[in-house]
Order: sequence, then structure tokens, then C-alpha cells
Amino acid sequence: MNSSNIIVGPGYATWNAGNFRFGDGGIKAKFVKNLREISAEEFGRFDSVTTKRRVTVSGKLWSGWENLSLILPGVALNPAIGSKLFGVTALPLVVNGQDGSRLTVVHAQLTKLANLTLSVEKELWSADVEWTGLLLPGNTPDQANGYYTYSIGNAYAAPAFDKTKFRAPVISATWTGITGFTSFALKSGAQIDWKYDLDFEPCTVDGYGELDAIINGFEASCKGLPIGPTEAQVAAQLMPAQALGVLESTNGADLTLTFGANSVVLKQAFLAENDGFAWNRKQNRVGELTWRTTVPFTAGAPVARASVA
Repeated sequence: MNSSNIIVGPGYATWNAGNFRFGDGGIKAKFVKNLREISAEEFGRFDSVTTKRRVTVSGKLWSGWENLSLILPGVALNPAIGSKLFGVTALPLVVNGQDGSRLTVVHAQLTKLANLTLSVEKELWSADVEWTGLLLPGNTPDQANGYYTYSIGNAYAAPAFDKTKFRAPVISATWTGITGFTSFALKSGAQIDWKYDLDFEPCTVDGYGELDAIINGFEASCKGLPIGPTEAQVAAQLMPAQALGVLESTNGADLTLTFGANSVVLKQAFLAENDGFAWNRKQNRVGELTWRTTVPFTAGAPVARASVA
């Protein structure tokens, strides 16, 4: 036994013509299979069979403002509900290791969007981005390279690293037209969560496993503690004086977070949750608020739920 048997080292990923760098923790690939247990009354569980396979690649991106159209694609921000995400055109994801290792997930799509923190005190991307790799179209699960290829001894030529893309944003916030919220700050920055709703089950075929995923929807939310609005102005938005059963979009408006030339806009956002009001000498009176998007319509057709620039 010697240290050559201990395999370590960083790498980067390439997908859809974009190069992705990761923060501490690097990249993690998992080979996932669903098992059906086989049992008999007199023996209990005595074996298992695989019914589905997939490869996932995940990691927390470094705090760089790059590849936005790939990290937060338009198909997510304005999804065609009921459409399929993967399709029949293979889009490989390649993980290149500094040691010459190379994992190619042959049919990959972005299935978990990276949550975003806008703050000078926290990392820009606050949750892992995740790609999922399914069976290559036209293949069967027993064919070699149907899900991935793996090789060693490859030349490693990492793309140039552009640290000018670094972001530790100081943001200003506007909740358009809402009294007290036309210009405010956020005590600990803003936490943006992207919720991509995918369903693999309708595209699962016996003996082939998962072949695609149906897009069921998308929602964005923002959590933060506003500094500027009064207690009364916050309370008026949390519990407006109106009849029950009214659409929340009635109380919604675009929430815009601006930092320099960049911005994040949550469309028709309304206040969905609050952490309460506190009477405490060490705690802000108004707790954190959570805004959620609704779906805007133009001429009867849905448009983007959010925008990032």
C-alpha cells in the first residue's frame, strides 16, 4: 500500500459550451440506481434487481457571475409546462480532473438550479447546482457507454480563470409601487431560491428506466429582512384588509434587486411568509420576509416568472 492508491485532486466541468468552476468542495458525481428487492417467505430478502439508473453531477459554484444563461436557463424561468426537458439530442457534461481523469455524462441536463445569495458576507451561489444524466437516446441499458464514459491519462488544459467575474454584491431593493418598499435595504442580504418542478415518472419505461423528465413548473422566492419600511407598512402587506379567496397576485408586484449593472427581478411577487414581529433588545422588530413569484400573463399567455442580468 502506498499513496498512489489515494486519489485526490480538483477539476472543472464543461457543459453546453460553458466552463464551470466550483468553490470549496469541488465536484461530486454519483452513480445512482433504483433497486427492487427480491424475497421469498422462507428466506426473506435474498437479492435485488436494478430498475432505473442515472448519473448526477453536483457542486457549489465559485462566486462568479458567469454562464448565467446556462445556470438559470430560459426554459426554467419561463417553462413550457408539460414539455420534456432532455429531448433526443445528446448534450454531454464533461468533468475534467487535474490528474488526467475524465468523466463524460453522455446525455445530461440541468435539473437543480443554483440558489443565489446577494450579500457581501456570503458566497454568491448558496446551494449546489445539479446535472442529471440519463440513458443516451437510441441505446439500451446493457450497451456500453449508454450513460457515461470514464478515462484516465488525458491532457489537462483548464480554461483561463476570470476573477473579474467575482461578485459580493451590495444590493438595493425595490418592490414596485408598494408603499414603504419603493426603496429599501436588506439586513443580511437576499436569499433567492429557484424551485424547478420536474417529473421523471411519465417518461419512465419498463426495462429502460428514466428517459426524460416533464417540466411541471417553476417558482422563485426571495427571503430577506427589509430595512426601511415601517412596521405598519410591513403588516399591511402581510395581512391586507381584503376578502379571503382573492388571488395573491392582486397584492403582488415586481421585486427588483439591483447591484451595479446587474439585477434579479422576481415577477409579480407577493409576501407569502414572515418570521414574526419581535419585541427584543437584540432582535430586529420585523423578522425575515419571504416573497414568492406568481405567473404573469400577457395577452392571455404566460411570460417569464423571473429575470437575471
